Amino acid sequence: MVEDEKEGWKLTYKRVTPRWASYSGIKNEKIRYVRAIAVCNDRAALFVINYSSDEKIPYDPIVVRMVRSLKAEGC
Repeated sequence: MVEDEKEGWKLTYKRVTPRWASYSGIKNEKIRYVRAIAVCNDRAALFVINYSSDEKIPYDPIVVRMVRSLKAEGC
């Protein structure tokens, strides 16, 4: 989050818990969404998705599916 803010991303949402973190931001008509989760053996898994702000509505369900699918399994 700190690095994205330094690069000019204006964070519009952020949530941090002991097991996961998410944030989104806007920069130059682009949206960035980042999701990270804790997984086995003190590792983390994450995804970052960037898309145009005029594509927010069609991308919202994609982001929701990606968040739901990112799980720590088989640890």
